Amino acid sequence: MTESMATSIVQRIEYFFNIVNQMCIGFVTIYMCWLCLRTGLEGTALHAWLATIGFSFLMAEAIMCHYNNNVLTFNYSRSTKTHLHLILQILGGGCGIAATLIKCIQHNFVFDGIHAKLGFAAFILCCVSLVSGLATYFAKNIKKCLSPIITKTFHNLLGIGTFAVALVTQFYGYETGFFKHSSPSDDFTILIQVINLLILVLSCWGPLKSLFYKLYSMFGSDD
Repeated sequence: MTESMATSIVQRIEYFFNIVNQMCIGFVTIYMCWLCLRTGLEGTALHAWLATIGFSFLMAEAIMCHYNNNVLTFNYSRSTKTHLHLILQILGGGCGIAATLIKCIQHNFVFDGIHAKLGFAAFILCCVSLVSGLATYFAKNIKKCLSPIITKTFHNLLGIGTFAVALVTQFYGYETGFFKHSSPSDDFTILIQVINLLILVLSCWGPLKSLFYKLYSMFGSDD
């Protein structure tokens, strides 16, 4: 098998898993929108809806924008992908931050349980990630102070960490009373948790590859 054939096979496999990921994102987003709209968009339902739209949908799509094997954006120019990433990240981060603030205000900033604690951690990381994203966007303007490759690598790493914490928070959110009381069965709860983990792993594949290449260009040997 030639190198080009092997590369083509790997690309097809990545396209396939990206399609699976898009289906998983669509399923979770549509189901949670239906659930939250059915129960009324207020209180916990509003929190869950904003968190799902912000983290599971918009942020997932944002971190995959530059992924070459993303079936939704692979035909776009790098400039278009960058602008799309910025818009999706701002919208997703804004929804996620709003979702967290709703619960913080409801519970007077008291964090009981792993879902609440992870949610607040995701809130902090999301704020920092948005700031680092703006620094990355204007990297050329501040290159005299900070190397663009350092800025982009830090943002890449921070973005993956933020998304991972957010999706793990979502995982534990499906164990809360709001979701369990509305879930058709315990098996369905497990199913949506598994789908949530699949979204986490498959969405991070492209950004992890990008991070590896950035780190290699910074520290890799010239031999």
